[in-house]
Amino acid sequence: MSLSEACELVDDWLVHLRGMGKSDGTLVAYRRGATQFLTFCAERGHDEPIRRRALSAWLAYLRDEKQMQGYTARSRLTAVRQFAKWLLDEGEIEFNPFTDMSQPAVDEKLVEPLTPEQIKAMLKACETPKGAPPERVYVDTRDMALVHVLAETGMRAGEVLALEVDDVHSRETSPFLVVQRSKNRRGRTVPISAQCAERLNRYARARRRRGHADSREFWLAARGGPLQYAGLYDALTKRADVAGIAGWHPHRMRHTAAHRWLAAGGSKGGLMSVAGWQSPQMLMRYTKAQAAARAAEEAKRLNLGEL
Repeated sequence: MSLSEACELVDDWLVHLRGMGKSDGTLVAYRRGATQFLTFCAERGHDEPIRRRALSAWLAYLRDEKQMQGYTARSRLTAVRQFAKWLLDEGEIEFNPFTDMSQPAVDEKLVEPLTPEQIKAMLKACETPKGAPPERVYVDTRDMALVHVLAETGMRAGEVLALEVDDVHSRETSPFLVVQRSKNRRGRTVPISAQCAERLNRYARARRRRGHADSREFWLAARGGPLQYAGLYDALTKRADVAGIAGWHPHRMRHTAAHRWLAAGGSKGGLMSVAGWQSPQMLMRYTKAQAAARAAEEAKRLNLGEL
């Protein structure tokens, strides 16, 4: 297959994926991976892109020249593999040479969870000074609720932002949130504490006072309209800066919540259910940084020295 033929078929492949019900995020990621690969082939003279040597050269380029992290390179490779698989299924190629290509190596980075003191500092950074204008009161109340939800539940930022008013059951005896659709296309129920529910209720009242009672989306920007990821990132990064937390990122809250669950004696199965993980490997990846510390605390509780 020529390079020009492959480029022309990318849009047809994406239409197929959309028909299969793939999420918008998956479509964006797959388009990016396939397009970047074909662009590389055009720039480096690989006139027949569905060849192992072309893919090997691209992976080496991502690693050596782009300094791309292993997990990101794997996602790019997945996109190209899926494109080649579709080409084979459609009879556009007679053989898929990418089937058994090795995955790029991954350097495991340990992401340290926030300490209890850091979480308290972020919440304190959301406190409203006396005499603040209504918009400041609204934003502070919203951000405090966001910090609490992220630190307690470990929900992905995208899942939190996708919450609608009907998904927030903060007035129930056992309050909970409903994730309608997650990254792995599975909905789930996420229990929350009474303290978290109280902060959500406080935000809901502030939301109504701002005249947004009719909005379907739960999280709203200061001047109306759904709160977007960039808005959440900017708002909470400022809170982290005030709290003196370096290297803060929304996904670090997921690591924090997972560590807190296990450190408090929660089961791995329960954590997987709440976090929406299907694989124990994901649990290990998110809780690895403080595994030794939790083991030391558990050893103290077990008191196995009493022989």
